[in-house]
Amino acid sequence: MPAEPNELMKKLGFSDNECSIYLTLVSSPKPIPIDRLLDTSGIPTSAAEQAIRILAEKGAVRTVSNALEAVDPRMMLSRVLEEKEKELEQTLQGSSDAAYELRKLLVPKYSESKLGIKPEDIVEPLGSMEDMELRTVRIISNAQKEIKIFAESFGWYEKVREELLKAHDRGVSVCIMMLLMDEQSQVRARELGSLGIQVRHCDEEWYPVRGTIIDDSELVFLIWATKKKGVINPASYRPHYTKNAGLIRIFSDAFKTRWRECGVKTDP
Repeated sequence: MPAEPNELMKKLGFSDNECSIYLTLVSSPKPIPIDRLLDTSGIPTSAAEQAIRILAEKGAVRTVSNALEAVDPRMMLSRVLEEKEKELEQTLQGSSDAAYELRKLLVPKYSESKLGIKPEDIVEPLGSMEDMELRTVRIISNAQKEIKIFAESFGWYEKVREELLKAHDRGVSVCIMMLLMDEQSQVRARELGSLGIQVRHCDEEWYPVRGTIIDDSELVFLIWATKKKGVINPASYRPHYTKNAGLIRIFSDAFKTRWRECGVKTDP
Protein backbone atom coordinates (compact mmCIF):
# COMPACT_ATOMS: atom_id res chain seq x y z
CA MET A 1 0.00 0.00 0.00
CA PRO A 2 1.20 3.54 -0.77
CA ALA A 3 2.48 5.42 2.28
CA GLU A 4 0.23 8.04 3.81
CA PRO A 5 1.25 11.72 3.32
CA ASN A 6 1.74 12.28 7.05
CA GLU A 7 4.07 9.27 7.30
CA LEU A 8 6.17 10.59 4.43
CA MET A 9 6.27 14.07 5.97
CA LYS A 10 7.45 12.58 9.27
CA LYS A 11 10.37 10.97 7.42
CA LEU A 12 11.36 14.50 6.39
CA GLY A 13 11.34 15.69 9.99
CA PHE A 14 7.80 17.03 10.43
CA SER A 15 6.01 16.34 13.71
CA ASP A 16 2.50 14.89 13.97
CA ASN A 17 1.05 18.33 14.75
CA GLU A 18 2.91 19.95 11.85
CA CYS A 19 1.70 17.23 9.48
CA SER A 20 -1.91 17.65 10.65
CA ILE A 21 -1.95 21.41 10.21
CA TYR A 22 -0.15 21.45 6.85
CA LEU A 23 -2.35 18.71 5.37
CA THR A 24 -5.45 20.57 6.57
CA LEU A 25 -4.26 23.73 4.80
CA VAL A 26 -3.30 21.82 1.62
CA SER A 27 -6.85 20.50 1.39
CA SER A 28 -8.41 23.94 1.86
CA PRO A 29 -9.18 25.97 -1.30
CA LYS A 30 -8.85 29.19 0.68
CA PRO A 31 -6.65 30.42 3.55
CA ILE A 32 -8.05 29.41 6.96
CA PRO A 33 -8.33 32.08 9.68
CA ILE A 34 -5.78 31.34 12.38
CA ASP A 35 -8.34 31.46 15.21
CA ARG A 36 -10.58 28.94 13.46
CA LEU A 37 -7.60 26.70 12.66
CA LEU A 38 -6.58 26.69 16.33
CA ASP A 39 -10.15 25.92 17.45
CA THR A 40 -10.76 23.07 14.98
CA SER A 41 -7.32 21.44 14.83
CA GLY A 42 -7.93 19.23 17.85
CA ILE A 43 -4.45 20.19 19.07
CA PRO A 44 -3.85 22.10 22.34
CA THR A 45 -3.50 25.81 21.52
CA SER A 46 0.12 26.17 22.65
CA ALA A 47 1.18 23.06 20.71
CA ALA A 48 -0.72 24.22 17.60
CA GLU A 49 0.89 27.69 17.78
CA GLN A 50 4.31 26.10 18.05
CA ALA A 51 3.60 23.83 15.07
CA ILE A 52 2.46 26.82 12.98
CA ARG A 53 5.62 28.74 13.90
CA ILE A 54 7.86 25.83 12.86
CA LEU A 55 5.91 25.32 9.63
CA ALA A 56 6.44 29.00 8.81
CA GLU A 57 10.18 28.68 9.53
CA LYS A 58 10.35 25.68 7.19
CA GLY A 59 8.59 27.66 4.47
CA ALA A 60 5.57 25.32 4.50
CA VAL A 61 2.89 27.91 5.33
CA ARG A 62 2.42 31.63 4.91
CA THR A 63 0.16 34.25 6.49
CA VAL A 64 -2.50 36.01 4.43
CA SER A 65 -4.04 38.78 6.55
CA ASN A 66 -5.13 36.88 9.68
CA ALA A 67 -5.32 33.55 7.91
CA LEU A 68 -2.90 30.76 6.94
CA GLU A 69 -2.45 28.95 3.67
CA ALA A 70 -0.19 26.12 2.58
CA VAL A 71 2.79 26.89 0.39
CA ASP A 72 2.85 24.97 -2.90
CA PRO A 73 4.18 21.48 -1.91
CA ARG A 74 6.71 21.59 -4.74
CA MET A 75 8.30 24.76 -3.35
CA MET A 76 8.01 23.56 0.24
CA LEU A 77 9.62 20.18 -0.45
CA SER A 78 12.41 21.75 -2.49
CA ARG A 79 13.27 24.02 0.43
CA VAL A 80 13.10 21.14 2.92
CA LEU A 81 15.49 19.09 0.78
CA GLU A 82 17.92 22.02 0.52
CA GLU A 83 17.95 22.29 4.31
CA LYS A 84 18.47 18.55 4.62
CA GLU A 85 21.42 18.73 2.23
CA LYS A 86 22.98 21.52 4.31
CA GLU A 87 22.51 19.50 7.49
CA LEU A 88 24.09 16.44 5.85
CA GLU A 89 27.04 18.50 4.59
CA GLN A 90 27.61 19.91 8.08
CA THR A 91 27.35 16.44 9.60
CA LEU A 92 29.74 15.03 7.01
CA GLN A 93 32.20 17.87 7.56
CA GLY A 94 32.04 17.32 11.31
CA SER A 95 32.69 13.61 10.81
CA SER A 96 35.54 14.36 8.40
CA ASP A 97 37.16 16.75 10.88
CA ALA A 98 36.78 14.23 13.69
CA ALA A 99 38.28 11.46 11.51
CA TYR A 100 41.24 13.70 10.60
CA GLU A 101 41.98 14.52 14.24
CA LEU A 102 41.49 10.89 15.28
CA ARG A 103 43.86 9.72 12.53
CA LYS A 104 46.56 12.07 13.84
CA LEU A 105 46.13 10.55 17.30
CA LEU A 106 45.83 6.89 16.38
CA VAL A 107 48.17 6.38 13.40
CA PRO A 108 51.31 7.14 15.44
CA LYS A 109 50.18 4.70 18.13
CA TYR A 110 49.42 2.03 15.52
CA SER A 111 52.75 2.54 13.73
CA GLU A 112 54.66 2.37 16.98
CA SER A 113 52.88 -0.78 18.16
CA LYS A 114 53.02 -2.64 14.83
CA LEU A 115 56.30 -1.45 13.36
CA GLY A 116 58.23 -0.67 16.51
CA ILE A 117 59.02 2.88 15.35
CA LYS A 118 57.61 6.31 15.96
CA PRO A 119 56.85 8.41 12.85
CA GLU A 120 58.60 11.36 14.51
CA ASP A 121 61.78 9.27 14.60
CA ILE A 122 61.80 9.73 10.81
CA VAL A 123 60.19 13.14 10.35
CA GLU A 124 58.76 15.60 12.85
CA PRO A 125 55.69 17.53 11.61
CA LEU A 126 55.85 21.28 12.15
CA GLY A 127 52.62 23.09 12.95
CA SER A 128 52.83 26.01 10.53
CA MET A 129 55.00 28.01 8.16
CA GLU A 130 55.96 30.20 11.12
CA ASP A 131 57.15 27.12 13.01
CA MET A 132 59.14 26.10 9.95
CA GLU A 133 60.86 29.50 9.80
CA LEU A 134 61.66 29.43 13.51
CA ARG A 135 63.14 25.91 13.25
CA THR A 136 65.16 27.02 10.21
CA VAL A 137 66.62 29.94 12.15
CA ARG A 138 67.50 27.57 15.00
CA ILE A 139 69.34 25.02 12.87
CA ILE A 140 71.19 27.74 10.93
CA SER A 141 72.45 29.10 14.25
CA ASN A 142 73.86 25.62 15.02
CA ALA A 143 75.56 25.11 11.63
CA GLN A 144 79.26 24.31 11.84
CA LYS A 145 80.36 23.49 8.28
CA GLU A 146 77.76 23.91 5.55
CA ILE A 147 74.31 25.35 4.86
CA LYS A 148 72.41 24.41 1.70
CA ILE A 149 69.20 26.29 0.92
CA PHE A 150 66.80 25.62 -1.96
CA ALA A 151 64.32 28.44 -1.96
CA GLU A 152 62.80 29.36 -5.33
CA SER A 153 62.47 33.18 -4.90
CA PHE A 154 63.74 33.01 -1.27
CA GLY A 155 60.89 35.23 -0.09
CA TRP A 156 61.62 34.26 3.53
CA TYR A 157 65.20 35.57 3.37
CA GLU A 158 64.56 38.38 5.87
CA LYS A 159 63.39 35.81 8.44
CA VAL A 160 66.77 34.04 8.44
CA ARG A 161 69.08 36.85 7.27
CA GLU A 162 70.68 37.64 10.62
CA GLU A 163 71.54 34.02 11.49
CA LEU A 164 72.64 33.34 7.93
CA LEU A 165 75.13 36.20 8.00
CA LYS A 166 76.40 35.13 11.43
CA ALA A 167 76.99 31.62 10.09
CA HIS A 168 78.87 33.00 7.09
CA ASP A 169 80.99 35.21 9.35
CA ARG A 170 82.06 32.23 11.45
CA GLY A 171 83.26 30.39 8.34
CA VAL A 172 80.28 28.22 7.47
CA SER A 173 79.93 27.54 3.74
CA VAL A 174 76.56 28.86 2.54
CA CYS A 175 75.12 27.72 -0.81
CA ILE A 176 71.76 29.06 -1.97
CA MET A 177 69.93 27.75 -5.03
CA MET A 178 67.01 29.87 -6.21
CA LEU A 179 65.20 31.39 -9.18
CA LEU A 180 65.80 35.01 -10.13
CA MET A 181 62.16 35.34 -11.07
CA ASP A 182 61.45 38.96 -10.15
CA GLU A 183 63.10 42.17 -8.97
CA GLN A 184 62.87 41.21 -5.29
CA SER A 185 64.62 37.87 -5.80
CA GLN A 186 67.34 39.60 -7.84
CA VAL A 187 67.91 42.10 -5.02
CA ARG A 188 68.28 39.23 -2.54
CA ALA A 189 70.74 37.44 -4.81
CA ARG A 190 72.83 40.60 -5.30
CA GLU A 191 73.03 41.23 -1.56
CA LEU A 192 74.02 37.64 -0.83
CA GLY A 193 76.60 37.66 -3.61
CA SER A 194 78.10 40.92 -2.37
CA LEU A 195 78.64 39.26 1.02
CA GLY A 196 80.50 36.35 -0.54
CA ILE A 197 77.67 33.86 -0.21
CA GLN A 198 77.34 31.46 -3.14
CA VAL A 199 74.11 31.86 -5.08
CA ARG A 200 73.10 29.89 -8.17
CA HIS A 201 70.13 30.36 -10.43
CA CYS A 202 68.30 27.42 -12.02
CA ASP A 203 66.97 28.01 -15.51
CA GLU A 204 64.74 24.92 -15.49
CA GLU A 205 61.29 24.65 -13.88
CA TRP A 206 61.51 24.69 -10.11
CA TYR A 207 60.70 21.58 -8.11
CA PRO A 208 57.67 22.15 -5.81
CA VAL A 209 59.88 22.08 -2.70
CA ARG A 210 61.81 24.38 -0.41
CA GLY A 211 64.08 23.70 2.52
CA THR A 212 67.36 24.03 4.39
CA ILE A 213 70.04 21.38 5.01
CA ILE A 214 72.59 21.90 7.81
CA ASP A 215 75.88 19.96 7.88
CA ASP A 216 74.08 17.08 6.12
CA SER A 217 72.66 16.23 9.54
CA GLU A 218 69.46 18.32 9.85
CA LEU A 219 66.77 19.20 7.32
CA VAL A 220 63.71 21.43 7.35
CA PHE A 221 61.56 21.06 4.25
CA LEU A 222 58.19 21.70 2.65
CA ILE A 223 56.67 20.05 -0.42
CA TRP A 224 53.78 21.74 -2.21
CA ALA A 225 50.74 19.62 -2.96
CA THR A 226 50.00 21.81 -5.99
CA LYS A 227 52.26 24.10 -7.88
CA LYS A 228 50.48 25.46 -10.92
CA LYS A 229 51.15 28.43 -13.12
CA GLY A 230 49.09 31.41 -12.08
CA VAL A 231 48.51 30.09 -8.55
CA ILE A 232 49.96 32.65 -6.15
CA ASN A 233 49.47 30.68 -2.94
CA PRO A 234 49.54 26.97 -3.80
CA ALA A 235 48.25 24.47 -1.28
CA SER A 236 51.13 22.90 0.60
CA TYR A 237 51.90 19.86 2.63
CA ARG A 238 52.68 20.36 6.28
CA PRO A 239 56.34 21.40 6.82
CA HIS A 240 58.65 18.87 8.48
CA TYR A 241 61.98 18.59 10.26
CA THR A 242 64.20 15.52 10.23
CA LYS A 243 67.58 14.18 11.30
CA ASN A 244 67.03 10.94 9.42
CA ALA A 245 70.26 10.27 7.52
CA GLY A 246 68.60 8.51 4.58
CA LEU A 247 66.06 11.25 3.93
CA ILE A 248 68.69 13.97 4.28
CA ARG A 249 70.96 12.10 1.83
CA ILE A 250 68.22 12.11 -0.80
CA PHE A 251 67.69 15.87 -0.50
CA SER A 252 71.41 16.59 -0.31
CA ASP A 253 72.27 14.51 -3.38
CA ALA A 254 69.47 16.18 -5.36
CA PHE A 255 70.77 19.60 -4.26
CA LYS A 256 74.34 18.80 -5.32
CA THR A 257 73.22 17.51 -8.73
CA ARG A 258 71.15 20.59 -9.49
CA TRP A 259 73.89 22.85 -8.08
CA ARG A 260 76.32 21.51 -10.67
CA GLU A 261 73.79 22.02 -13.43
CA CYS A 262 72.82 25.56 -12.45
CA GLY A 263 74.53 28.63 -13.82
CA VAL A 264 76.41 30.84 -11.37
CA LYS A 265 74.81 34.25 -11.02
CA THR A 266 77.28 36.69 -9.49
CA ASP A 267 75.66 39.73 -11.14
CA PRO A 268 71.90 39.09 -11.51
